[in-house]
Amino acid sequence: FQICGESKKNVDATESWLKNLILKDQFENSISDELIENFGETQIDALADLQRRYHVTIQLENKLSPPCIKISGISKDVCFVSVEVQKMIQKIQYTEEERSKAELVYNLVEWRYPGSNDSFVAFDKLTNMQLEDAKIAKKPHLTVKINKNNYKVDLNTLQASDDQGKTINIHRVPKNEDKQSIELPVQWEDMQEERVKLVTLNPSCQEYLEVQDKFKKTCPNFVIEKVKSW
Repeated sequence: FQICGESKKNVDATESWLKNLILKDQFENSISDELIENFGETQIDALADLQRRYHVTIQLENKLSPPCIKISGISKDVCFVSVEVQKMIQKIQYTEEERSKAELVYNLVEWRYPGSNDSFVAFDKLTNMQLEDAKIAKKPHLTVKINKNNYKVDLNTLQASDDQGKTINIHRVPKNEDKQSIELPVQWEDMQEERVKLVTLNPSCQEYLEVQDKFKKTCPNFVIEKVKSW
């Protein structure tokens, strides 16, 4: 802008007053967080949009440890943008926590829906976690996507129906149960829901004889028992 006045003295005084007024309302805030390192294209674009829409300058210094975002400008805008940046960081933190939790749940239980040729396909890990959380919370229903279509899952009957009324069966397979689908040796005994079981072997069985031969080479006295775990 231009300043006009009766004398240079008055113009200089007005210019000085305006500069002081502007500087008085200037503010800078720094936000440091390890999660800033995870900022991707979406977050960078959001920062650029905030800088365009508000009277602020945003500097992303991701080479620092921890990474830092500096926001400077008019105080009220700096405060608003700082809150928005904190929300972005919190969203990344939530996403990371959900991904970690989903991985843990997937290691314990796997939810599946029908695929082709009478096979079953595992849900993605996030949906898998949502189904398991809903079951634990004893929710009656949960809506999920299967092949880009919405299905309403009845968590009591484990049936899922789409908007056209098509119904399919889904499976919940604890990873321990899933291991039972592996063909086990015929001589193995039923664990009877036990995690660890001590089994006395018949001296005439092949397992006993094989172990006995190996022990005789170095140990004259021994008792052979088998410990099974699941």
